This record gives sequence, structure tokens and C-alpha cells, in this order.
Amino acid sequence: MRVLVVANVASGRGRAAERRVRCERELAAAGLDPQPISLDSDAGTWRDACRAARAVVAVGGDGTVRSVAARLRGTGVPLAIVPTGTENLAAREFGFLKPRVPLAAAVLQGSVRRCDLGILRRRGEADHVFVVMASAGLDAEVVADLAAHRDGPITHGSYLGPILRECRSWQPPTVDAVGAGGAGLRGRGQLVMANARQYAMRLDPARRADPCDGALDLALLPARGWLAMVGWAIRLACSSGGVPGGIRQARSPSWRITFDRPVRLQADGDPVPGAPCAQVEGFADPGALVLVDVGPP
Repeated sequence: MRVLVVANVASGRGRAAERRVRCERELAAAGLDPQPISLDSDAGTWRDACRAARAVVAVGGDGTVRSVAARLRGTGVPLAIVPTGTENLAAREFGFLKPRVPLAAAVLQGSVRRCDLGILRRRGEADHVFVVMASAGLDAEVVADLAAHRDGPITHGSYLGPILRECRSWQPPTVDAVGAGGAGLRGRGQLVMANARQYAMRLDPARRADPCDGALDLALLPARGWLAMVGWAIRLACSSGGVPGGIRQARSPSWRITFDRPVRLQADGDPVPGAPCAQVEGFADPGALVLVDVGPP
């Protein structure tokens, strides 16, 4: 049985290449046939490879997982994760961050779980898939700055320069979000659209988000400037269990979001391609993400 293995060799300061080799050995020892495939392969190559695949293993961080999930959308081929990134939010959410994940055994067993994918839609741009969350605000500006200045693997320290640069000029956008059935949010600040509860540094603003409920959770952190975001980070870091008071929340299968000016977007820790936008639609694609079931997180 063929298992496709995708590795982002830039992930994890070189760990991804080592983890890929170990993963391929584990799969082969279990009687499976690991076959490499590149993220840069065209759609036809991916389509042909997936026809005979038992599963696809993504070796990398959240950006790699997001890219592979987008290519697997509609194929029904299960995805497994070998985490080597900075945050590994998807791996944490779906149980692949445990000390010893029985990956080969789970692939052989064939048990899967179906979860939702988030989709961003903008006029004139291709749909953009996300697994964990997307956002507009200071974090999206920092992610774009980091991508523009990146010259190697990313660590938590890599964000310090972009944060300092972006804080000098960031002005929170005003957000007007309209969902199905009358759901809505309006205000000025940082907006997070969550398919799952995870966020960087465990500063989770949408802790009630469920990747299997066919909906996306919005969390609006009211802010007039970057100092307010420092305050929110402290409150989120110090809180346990519930969401700190003051965060505005709403849930809907689909959202139409308008900003008072064009803003950048980020999804799963990477910039969303294309120009800044003043309007975006977000919706859940129920059950579109098929995962190899390795048990609870």
C-alpha cells in the first residue's frame, strides 16, 4: 500500500529531512510503500498519485499541513502529520503532537476522522484553504513582514523584529462581519476566524471552536493600537479554561466580512497571497479534511 510523504526541508532547522527518513523507515518496516512527492508538483501529478495512495504524510509545520490539505481537498485521501514547525497548531489540535504517535499502525488500520476546512474567498483571487485559523490585524501584518524579510528557518525569536517594526505604525481596522441566521460582529481591533481552538504561543482567543461542527468561530479583540494587543496577550496567557471577558465572539457556517480599509490576511501562520482586501468571505467546508485517526490529543 502506497503512502505519499511530503517534507518541507526548510522546516524545523533541518529536522524535517531527518524526520522524513525516520518516517519512511517506520512505514516501510510496517509493510507500507512510502513514496516521496513534492509540494511543487502540479495538480495532475498530485491527482494521479492520490488515486493509489493509502494516506499522505506531511512532514513540516502548519504551512506545509495547510498546503497539503488544500491539495487533498475532495480526494478523500487521509492526511497524517509529522510536526517539525515552530508552532504545529494543527498537529496539536488533531493528536499528532503526542510523544509517540503510532503512525504506521494507524495508517494500516485505516481508521479516519473527518473534520472541516476553512475557506477564504476574495473577488479576483483563488479560494484559500486554512486548517486552523485565519486572521486580520497585527498578527497578519507581522506574518507578512516576516515573510518579506525571511532568510532561513523560523524560530520564535524571528518574530521580534517584525513585531517591533509593525507596532510603530499599526492601526486596527474596523470590522463588520455578517453571518448566517443573523449572526454578526462589529468593532475595531484584531479579528480571528477559527476552525479550531489553537493559536500561536497558546494564546487561544477562540477556545470554543470545534473543527467538526461545520462552522467558523469569530473572535474580535477590541483594540485602538498595539498596546491593547499586549494587554490581550497577557490576559490570554494568564487565563485558563474559559475565554477572557471582553472578547466578542460569534459562530456561523459562513461569514461576509468588510473592513474599513484594505488589510492583509494570514492563514495558519502564512500570508494569504494577493493584495490587501477590504472584503472577504469565509466559510466552513464540512468534512473536507480527512485525517488518519491517531486517537485523542
